Amino acid sequence: MLVEFVKSNRNPNVLSSIDRVMKDGKPRNNQEIVSAIMDLPTDGGGKRKIVPTLMQVAMYLKNNQDKYKYRQIKEMRIWKMKI
Repeated sequence: MLVEFVKSNRNPNVLSSIDRVMKDGKPRNNQEIVSAIMDLPTDGGGKRKIVPTLMQVAMYLKNNQDKYKYRQIKEMRIWKMKI
């Protein structure tokens, strides 16, 4: 399957996939979120999957702190969705 990293926010499904991954309540860092998005099945059975970059994931989580909380472990932030 082709994986395409995007830097544009034109497609709203790019950032909504972060919410889909984080709904299970498992704490993850940015790299684990991107890896989990790559493992999601494609919508509609397409061959190409649009995956956000690490910086897009970091900025989305940082700007939506009303939905997500983080815990600092050394130099890494572990994010978890608020219930």
